[in-house]
Amino acid sequence: MTNFNFEGQPEGDWEDRGNLSWSEVDWLKFLQRQDKEIARFLGFYDQCASSATERLDWIARQMGWDSEDWSVSEISDDEEGEDWNPESDDEHLASDTDPYTLHRHPVYVVCAGIFLQLRYTLRQILEKEETAADKLLTWDFSESLGEAEKHSLMAMQSMDIGDYLLCVVHLKRAMRGINLAMSLLPNLFPPSLDADIFQKGIVSRLFDLREVFLRVMNDCREEDRREFRD
Repeated sequence: MTNFNFEGQPEGDWEDRGNLSWSEVDWLKFLQRQDKEIARFLGFYDQCASSATERLDWIARQMGWDSEDWSVSEISDDEEGEDWNPESDDEHLASDTDPYTLHRHPVYVVCAGIFLQLRYTLRQILEKEETAADKLLTWDFSESLGEAEKHSLMAMQSMDIGDYLLCVVHLKRAMRGINLAMSLLPNLFPPSLDADIFQKGIVSRLFDLREVFLRVMNDCREEDRREFRD
């Protein structure tokens, strides 16, 4: 999962949209389609149990992101977060009329999906009555994930407008949040089968986020060097 198109307005599929005049309803439907794209990503994500590198590359191919410009297909969806684990669905249709926004960038889809699943997984384990979670550690764990997600979004915005080194700095802060979450995880719940399964699932997803961040950081540094040489 690499070779990002670093232009704020990618070439090819995103060009020549003309003057966009959408109502609130149009934008709502657009966001619902993008939510479906995240749900579709998670459907593929849960199918693949390989290492982070192999999993992300396989998913990229399934999503149609292995083309040079990482073109993104369009799909429709339900409201955010109510059910991130979709059934098999053939409703998604490519929309050549949708404008390019950050919501359509593959890195946004991946990060939004994994963070959504992390929150869902944490809620699942907390709902179990027999789980005695440390309240303060749970708060700190959630805060560290929130900080990581915030800085990942800021990084993607920076990358989208061409501030590549700012993107790197935000991703370093996001990595700090991921590392903190990993350090808190072993003490979050007392030892049990449920806690062990939970921790393994969380660690796997955190490592996937680290892999995405490292790839984007590498690409941003390379793009900055290329602009400097030009």
